Amino acid sequence: MLYRPIEIDELINTKENSREIIDLMENNASHLKIVSLKKHEIIEPHMSHTDVCIFIIDGEIELTFTLDDNCTCQACGCDMPDEKDDEGKKFKLKKEQLFLFEKNVMHTVKALKDSVFLLVKI
Repeated sequence: MLYRPIEIDELINTKENSREIIDLMENNASHLKIVSLKKHEIIEPHMSHTDVCIFIIDGEIELTFTLDDNCTCQACGCDMPDEKDDEGKKFKLKKEQLFLFEKNVMHTVKALKDSVFLLVKI
């Protein structure tokens, strides 16, 4: 456990050529992480088994949600847009924006600029 203010620049070496993920805290399924991505870098499709909060510290990312193959959207109650509505599944997040989403939804992250974000899984 850290008992001091933390400067993000102390944690992330923004000159690296690839992603960096730093675990700040972990407790069972809950995590607090700092993630750094270079422009055009992609975190491949994955699913979180906990609810998620992302806070963009710097840069800009695109968060794309993929519907489950079994999802019909009008019947399952998942609140995701219709499969034909591609724009509704993509979100551009920029510096100082906060984004929340529920567990068990397939998603991909792409850095539109060099980016740093706080990832909270609860």
